[in-house]
Amino acid sequence: MHSGTKNGFVIGANRNLPNSPGKLGGENEDLESPNLETESLKPLEKGDLNKSKATPMKLKKHWRRFWFCYLLGSIVLLAILLPIFFLIVIPAIAQLIVNKTNLPVYSASIMDPKPDKLTFTLHTSLKIPSGLSVRTNPLNLSLFNQDVRPMEPYLLVALPAYNLKGGTNMMSVTRRNTEILNESQFVKLLTTAVYGKSFVMSAKGSTVGHLGALKTSLTLDKNIELNGMDKFDGFSIPSARLIIPTQKDGTNLVGTAVLPNRSVFTFEMGNVTLNLQSGGLIIGQATSYNVHLQPGNNTIGLRGWVDIDTVLENLPEILGTQMAALLGGDLELSATGNSTIYDNHHIPYYEEVLNNLTLTARVPFMKLLLDTLHGITHSNPSSNSSSLQEGVQQISKIMGGLSNVTTLHDLSRSLKLLVNN
Repeated sequence: MHSGTKNGFVIGANRNLPNSPGKLGGENEDLESPNLETESLKPLEKGDLNKSKATPMKLKKHWRRFWFCYLLGSIVLLAILLPIFFLIVIPAIAQLIVNKTNLPVYSASIMDPKPDKLTFTLHTSLKIPSGLSVRTNPLNLSLFNQDVRPMEPYLLVALPAYNLKGGTNMMSVTRRNTEILNESQFVKLLTTAVYGKSFVMSAKGSTVGHLGALKTSLTLDKNIELNGMDKFDGFSIPSARLIIPTQKDGTNLVGTAVLPNRSVFTFEMGNVTLNLQSGGLIIGQATSYNVHLQPGNNTIGLRGWVDIDTVLENLPEILGTQMAALLGGDLELSATGNSTIYDNHHIPYYEEVLNNLTLTARVPFMKLLLDTLHGITHSNPSSNSSSLQEGVQQISKIMGGLSNVTTLHDLSRSLKLLVNN
């Protein structure tokens, strides 16, 4: 064994020495220790521990010293926020609910019409969020046309107070002798309702809503789109016949007509008189009595007169306008409004709408002749086969005249004989 040399290394010589760079074994040879990462742990000083314990104590002392200031500040903050909540937030939420709530019209009616008043009935509903109950004060609901500014109501409908609960609340109101505030605006509504496929009825009113002990102002402002009558599209005259001879009151025409009503409105109209036209020429009148126009198809009776002399004097022109219909085996009749009378009073708003409306329908010509013949043979119980044969002969003359345009004078003479017999 070697006891050691100048450059030698003694086993165990570096035991328990710190791992730090140093000279090992010789003066000129440096050996670095391995590149190891070390963490230095600093002992917790007593001052830091006292500081962590002092923070809650300082908060307690601060609270004991300034609690009144915090309480006062909270009261001031609530005094500012609560009025905002009750006076602004809650009313805004309530108004938002009203704005988003639909006002469907299930049915409505205009009854007992007078020149300046009527009975108005409305069936609708309001939907309230579940769990909410609202009591409303009475409400005056103004009906108006939305495209007219400033607003010009034509009807004012007084609604009673309501107790509304969560869900759909049905509402029905009938107001008798409701005054027509603006006739021109009311006529405008009726015109759009009768002429259009749809129309808008606008309604607005303000009331007070009560949510328990709270109350807030509410404004109902709705534009309600409804089905219109589309000019009574589908109007027809299923039956018509001439009365021969003419009755004492001048009646020589009776029949039935079908008036479709696609709207939800019911109209009580009274006695409606229509001008009968052919090719733009007025040839007579027909009256329907006690007209009550309900939603759906309405079959009404017609009773009136046809001015045969006017027809015969203008027969070439009439046949000229009727040629297309006659080729199809029909007669084309048009009707325009003449008068609307209820309880012996003219109803001006109905007349203004109907007098500008033209209804056109085709009547099967052969059915017209057969119904006329049936009326001739059954108008007198003593009718016999000879009267039937005579009626057939007269109708044959008419058919022969219509089949040959060159015999218009013969046709006119046959018609005169038929009417005057």
